[in-house]
This record gives sequence, structure tokens and C-alpha cells, in this order.
Amino acid sequence: MKNIITAIAVLFTVQFFAQTHEIIKHNGEKLDVNFIKAENNLVYYAYPGSMEEHKISRFAVSQLIEKSKSNSKIISEKINFAEKPDYKKVIVLKESETIGLTKSDNLISYLGIAKGETRWSLSEMGENKLKQNAASKGHQFIVITSNKTDKLTATAYTY
Repeated sequence: MKNIITAIAVLFTVQFFAQTHEIIKHNGEKLDVNFIKAENNLVYYAYPGSMEEHKISRFAVSQLIEKSKSNSKIISEKINFAEKPDYKKVIVLKESETIGLTKSDNLISYLGIAKGETRWSLSEMGENKLKQNAASKGHQFIVITSNKTDKLTATAYTY
């Protein structure tokens, strides 16, 4: 009786440990995983044979392929800069959303203050200045670490 119960338990749990998905990152790396969910700009997964949950930024993931059905889902498009870098393509992330991206540079910029500027417009001008700086160096993502008017700082990330 124990053998029958064990055999049934094994049959039903094997599917949870099977390699059901493949994650293809923008840098070309491939991961065989069990996909769990995608939310808050993060993709959650577990490695086969493990119940430990891992996460990666959705911006680092190009495709999610379901092996059993051969379905492919594009998670994010790769950001490529043309001849003239477009700073509007640079994405501002939170520190927690950079898992799987490569930290590449610390950016520093200064902002001239015009009389009568509001705090909101200064903040927006500062963010745009940091984005322009990142785009000129070929970085697709930034995390703003300080948005003070006298010294703007950010950490740049790439694939």
C-alpha cells in the first residue's frame, strides 16, 4: 500500500519539477526554469528541482518560451540606440528592478536653476539631464540615487 501511495505521489509531483520554460535574456544567456509569475517589472521563477523562488528584471528578459507547447512570449523589447542616441528611450528603474542587468557606470550631472522654476519642473529637468547623459554613453537604464539641484547622480545599467 505504501508503494502505491508513493508511486502516485511521485507521478503528481514530477510535473512541478520538470523544465517547463526557457528564459532568453537580451544578452543571449538562456535559463531552463519553471516560470512562476510576472509582476511589478519582475519575472519570478524557480530552477528545476528547487522550490526556491528567484527573480529577474523583466527588462533583462527578451522571451519566455513554454517548452511543452512551443509557445513564445516576448517579455520586453531590446532598447537599441540609433546613430543619434534618443534619451527618451532610457528607462528610469527602482533599485529592486535591476536584477539581471549589468551595473556599468555612475553618472553625475549638474543643473542650472532658472528663477521661478517649480520643484516638479526642476525634478523633471534633472531626470531628463541624467537620461541624456546615459543615452550619450549608450546605457539603457538608470537608477536615480540623488536628484538634488546642485548635484544629480544616477547609476547606469545595461544588458
